[in-house]
Amino acid sequence: MSAVLSVAEARAIDRDAVERLGLPTLLLMENAARSVAEVARSLGERFVVLAGAGNNGGDGLAAVRHLGVARCTIHLLAEPDPRKCADAALQVRVLRAAGVPLAVGALPELDAHAGAVWIDALFGTGLDRELTGPARAWVEAFERARGPKLSVDIPSGLHGDSGQVLGVACHADVTVTFVAPKTGMLTPTGRRHCGRIEVVGLGLP
Repeated sequence: MSAVLSVAEARAIDRDAVERLGLPTLLLMENAARSVAEVARSLGERFVVLAGAGNNGGDGLAAVRHLGVARCTIHLLAEPDPRKCADAALQVRVLRAAGVPLAVGALPELDAHAGAVWIDALFGTGLDRELTGPARAWVEAFERARGPKLSVDIPSGLHGDSGQVLGVACHADVTVTFVAPKTGMLTPTGRRHCGRIEVVGLGLP
């Protein structure tokens, strides 16, 4: 396996896992979420999850079950579209069926969760546009929050290939990335935003 991956190479690995190996995408998400939760537990006991509407958000939502729903406060930037991000939408349905409260479109009160572990699951490696409007506001809120900070796969707002900050980007204490770091994470700017990089597997043979 390559020590560093481009965004295209990372997508190709996921595609190969599904098309050639026959692994369901939901299983890959579950494996990712389990690893995110394991690292997050090493940072604290209370968690605030900021989740986007894509599969990065789905990873964060799935991690909630492994962290323990009573320990988590969950805020969704927007509802996942089941036609575009079926796995993320399923994570929302599962949590709601279990009676877990989800706040949609509303940020948490930052002071009320001071000292909690903040989990950035807003945007993944597919982001290639500058963050504006509510998306930017959520990243800025993550930046102001007090407590250990973890990003899922890549800090939201950091370009996966170039390491460019797309308007604004999260600064994490730890970034849990899948299979290998992405090239943009190893640039000087990328390293400053990623903090410690923890590489975890997805259960691929």
